[in-house]
Amino acid sequence: MITRLELLTLSLLVLVVTSACREIPQSHGGPVRDHVSFVDNLRAKGYGVDPVADVQRPFLRPRGTLLRISGAGLGAPVQLESYNYDDRDLGMDGRVAAEQDAAGVGPDGQPRSGAVAWPASPHFFRKERVLVLYPGDDPSVVAVLTDLLGPQFAGT
Repeated sequence: MITRLELLTLSLLVLVVTSACREIPQSHGGPVRDHVSFVDNLRAKGYGVDPVADVQRPFLRPRGTLLRISGAGLGAPVQLESYNYDDRDLGMDGRVAAEQDAAGVGPDGQPRSGAVAWPASPHFFRKERVLVLYPGDDPSVVAVLTDLLGPQFAGT
């Protein structure tokens, strides 16, 4: 028969082992360079960031992540898309691929390969290996994206 102490010890051991086996996402820290550091920086500014779904735009190479951003003074949650240009995933230099994809978007936020019916004003940002699309009209969101990623390269 197992004593209470043995049961408690066994439970603690199982908890430690399963915790050690979980893959914990690592923060890249520092300035924005890619999708993970973009999310880290949003969270550091007090925003709630929740992945909603995978997204794909035919004029961008990688799959993106639809993010729901909330808190930090936003009146209502907003959604934006973040595209990570990872060298290994793309089989080429991610910075070059991001730059090339950004060049495929016109100044008005329309892809040069065709038109998109955006639900709101498109705002495109890029920094190193991340491209972010915010289709919306909240100036505070545009301001935080500009702060993290620099001025938008396309959109209204």
